[in-house]
Amino acid sequence: MDPRAYDARYRSARIAPPHRRPGVMGLSAVLWLLTSLSVSWLCSLAGMAALWGAAAGEPVGGFLLCCFAVLCVGGGMVVAVCRVPTVRRMSGDARSLLLGALTCPVPLVLATATWFSVG
Repeated sequence: MDPRAYDARYRSARIAPPHRRPGVMGLSAVLWLLTSLSVSWLCSLAGMAALWGAAAGEPVGGFLLCCFAVLCVGGGMVVAVCRVPTVRRMSGDARSLLLGALTCPVPLVLATATWFSVG
């Protein structure tokens, strides 16, 4: 018996590497970068407002709780979309692009509005 035939038939299967699409990955990275920058801007603005309120002697617990609740609800919605079976069957690149496209607009619009209103 030819040893190459035995190896070809009984060796462990080699998994083909996934196809990488640099355009999809780049667009996904840009969307997630915009999302993270806008969320960090909103969090730092809420932190500064809470600090100024606390320095003025105002109670800020309700404000911080509201900000934390909004952040948790948004994260929970992203996780809920990620757990949908159709999304779970997508490739990693497409899933990341879809979630980035869903999460980017809301914090970006809020951050832009506060940027121009705060100055």
